Amino acid sequence: MGGNLTATTLPARAGARSTRHRHARATLLFLVLAVAVACVGDGGLWPSPAAAGVDSSIAAALSSAGLAGSGTGVYVWDLDTGLPIYEHNSSMGFAPASNMKLVTSATAIRYWGTSHRFSTELYAPDLAVDAGVLDGDLYLRGLGDPSLSTRSYQKDVFDLTTASFETFAKTVKRKGIKKVAGRVLGDASWFDKLRTVPYWKSGLQLECGPLSALSGNQGLDNGNRVAAPATWAAKLMTTALRNAGVKVKGKPGAGKVPSTDLLVKDQYSAALAGILKHMNKESDNFFAEMLLKGLGKDFYGDGSTAAGTKASKATLHAMGIPNDSYVIQDGSGLSYNDRLTPATVVRVLGAMRQRDDFDAYYDSLAVAGEDGTLEDRMRGTAADDNAHAKTGTLNISVCLSGYVESANDHLVAFSILMNGGSMGTSDWGVATTAQDKIVVALAKSSLPGEPVLAVTPVLRQHSVSAFEPVDGSGGRLKPVVQP
Repeated sequence: MGGNLTATTLPARAGARSTRHRHARATLLFLVLAVAVACVGDGGLWPSPAAAGVDSSIAAALSSAGLAGSGTGVYVWDLDTGLPIYEHNSSMGFAPASNMKLVTSATAIRYWGTSHRFSTELYAPDLAVDAGVLDGDLYLRGLGDPSLSTRSYQKDVFDLTTASFETFAKTVKRKGIKKVAGRVLGDASWFDKLRTVPYWKSGLQLECGPLSALSGNQGLDNGNRVAAPATWAAKLMTTALRNAGVKVKGKPGAGKVPSTDLLVKDQYSAALAGILKHMNKESDNFFAEMLLKGLGKDFYGDGSTAAGTKASKATLHAMGIPNDSYVIQDGSGLSYNDRLTPATVVRVLGAMRQRDDFDAYYDSLAVAGEDGTLEDRMRGTAADDNAHAKTGTLNISVCLSGYVESANDHLVAFSILMNGGSMGTSDWGVATTAQDKIVVALAKSSLPGEPVLAVTPVLRQHSVSAFEPVDGSGGRLKPVVQP
């Protein structure tokens, strides 16, 4: 791994015992955390003397792996007591790899709420059917659902029940349509036409399906990216219709829904909480980038990656995170130019812990030794079925950030970001081993201090235009609190 080593992230997950913990101690003392986080700059963090044991264990794990240099940043915080535990280069910016999904998830929850569902619409020229024949084309209009898929794909890849082509086909059949005289056309005009992120290095587009407002099976055909995702979705729809006994005369294609067409059915995805669970546990880059474009379209009027990053930056700003402490170019973390500091990541984790919908965020993360990208890590240790975290790996970056419960039931937020030159598999192994040791040490530790409960915390909300429709449930007005 060389001097400035990159490290791999380990997601950890806390078990069922923390449900009580999460709700009983949901609010942190705002002033203690705000002052302490402000002291992180220039190495000004003061770990509690009583936490010296775990502090030494973390330092030893980094030193023995040769990862105690400038290529590693670590920040560990006791969310229950408001006491810092460990700091190393916590105010330095690192390429976070998929730890960026922690920011994207927080942003999606803040703007949409965990019950939000994405829709896809089916249109026809006329619902009147003559002898079972629909005279014209069917249009499938995508509105950014990343999960629209065939049922077999949902079972094999998502492990999630969501919007399907088969459901659309059943609706068409119930309308008495036995034959479509035209063809199925896909409308992807809700987003821009860029199918990848401009900032990605060559080859990284293979880590993500083609981005499109209308996409089926993530724009993948037997694992290969398709050239025209809207047409591909129309093809999947055509196949579903034929399998349902509805004949389709023409070949699938792409086109914009005519203003005179009528809505046949709008279908909704699984709730955002379920979408995030798949995205974070499996580190799905496509889901992250689709969410980012959707945020850009819904709240900034432009279905682009650039507009979506405005939402992410606004979320960090609402958490009191300085603008100069991060660089955000995408939603997945595939960009080598993305930058987050360990202190920024922990502040996001702390802010999300204070929300009433924290469970959805927490449960979306992989659980050490149990599932997702952490299924094979930390098994048989104190962190097994305990730590909830997000991994992140690039050729230059191995990262792990999330939550773990200590032996005396304190919820701890941690961020371990490791960067370096080009790394091989053996380097990743050294980095992940060091990260595992750190998380296990935290899980085995008995941390000092008593839980601190705050009076009503200071709430921050994203601004709402007087002309913006307001969700009656208040889903768009969820507060974001500084940790």
